Amino acid sequence: IDRVDASLVVTADHGHINIDPQNMIQLPNEILSCLEYANIGVHGKGRHAYLHCRSGYMDILQQRWENLQNCGQLNDFLLLTIKEAIDEHLFGPIPPRLEVRPRLGDFVAIATGARCLVTGKEAQKFRFSSCPCRQGAHGSLLPEEMSIPLIIVTPESE
Repeated sequence: IDRVDASLVVTADHGHINIDPQNMIQLPNEILSCLEYANIGVHGKGRHAYLHCRSGYMDILQQRWENLQNCGQLNDFLLLTIKEAIDEHLFGPIPPRLEVRPRLGDFVAIATGARCLVTGKEAQKFRFSSCPCRQGAHGSLLPEEMSIPLIIVTPESE
């Protein structure tokens, strides 16, 4: 083809980082015991984990999280209530619809460094296996995650 009258646009919906095995962190049992469900994982929400508390455990979880941060654990994660995250416009300028709200849980734990919350199964597979390996992740506040690539190739750019 001698000449094509078309342009090519390549982009993504988010940036990306690599997670080293030593940065894959399992939630401690003190936190897990407060939860009904944790939406975590290196290929899912490990960089912005949604935590669903057992009934009556929100205050306990917050206190335990703070204690663990003071001991040097989980200090690479910012724990926000979902209301705080909504107030900070982390879901955009318009609050999430009421139908969506239950899916968000009670807290979001946002990675502020290179760590990622993983399940025990993922820790065994990627961190503690005979061949630990890096994994790709996204969804938090590092510049590499927030920078979105955009490549435009036009016939004039040749």
